[in-house]
Amino acid sequence: MSNRLFNRNDLKSIFNAARFTLIHYARGFFPVSRAERVSMPVNRMFLPLKNPNGEANSIEDSFHRYPLIPGNLYFIPAFLPVCFHLDEDLFFLSIQVQLEIFPGVELFSNCPRMLEVPAPPEAGEMLKLFDSDASDRCRAAIKAGSLAFSILAGFLDRYEAEDFWKPLALGRYAALTDYLSGHGSAQTSVSELAALQNESREGFTRHFTERTGITPKQLIDRFVMSRCLSLITAGNSFKEIAEQLRFRDEFAFSRYFKRNIGISPRKWRDQQFPAFVLPRA
Repeated sequence: MSNRLFNRNDLKSIFNAARFTLIHYARGFFPVSRAERVSMPVNRMFLPLKNPNGEANSIEDSFHRYPLIPGNLYFIPAFLPVCFHLDEDLFFLSIQVQLEIFPGVELFSNCPRMLEVPAPPEAGEMLKLFDSDASDRCRAAIKAGSLAFSILAGFLDRYEAEDFWKPLALGRYAALTDYLSGHGSAQTSVSELAALQNESREGFTRHFTERTGITPKQLIDRFVMSRCLSLITAGNSFKEIAEQLRFRDEFAFSRYFKRNIGISPRKWRDQQFPAFVLPRA
């Protein structure tokens, strides 16, 4: 009998084209409280460890306010606006990740709500790994990334399949996402993208928005903001970022950043890289 081997090259190709990135992995205390909801172009996982003040600490989306309960994990999809209320006694583990199914296209970017779930075993393992010895950094890094990916993949079944259709629809606009990956800046216009599609600005905007659920301007902003965050994380000054992304000056960059994220780039940098401390006795 001859061998019969059936390959799922479609699944292999899609997975290999995707990119998973561990953006932020921090533990400690960091008080913050805002009345308005703000969003970020990354998926956030929040694990409260000690919360002596109970319901004073919460995260709120447009549907529900979630008091932070140790032992639960809270997931905020990319671009979902939420309010954080964290006091100085809340001790937590914070993880931020991206899962780009196409270059620059976050898979969870159309998910409409937060999740509150019992902390999976992988979260406990990530907490243990946080204290890994410096001599074992390479192995710990691989394990931490794989655990974070496993947690994120577990959320796929907690949303409706329809929640992923519009980000996946961006696959038909690969020429645009490739262009933005290589050339996107504060000067990129909707007319540029329309010309790449050989459409009028009005027709392109209408068709693109119907298919993907976001406007072409939102697509440009997502690519530019992702690049902004990467450059800040890499240690670039705000003046350097303004120059690289073709803002008029660093003040124009700061206004653009605050309009999209809800806070200034300086405040965002301070929140992402705070002086985290050990648990109080």
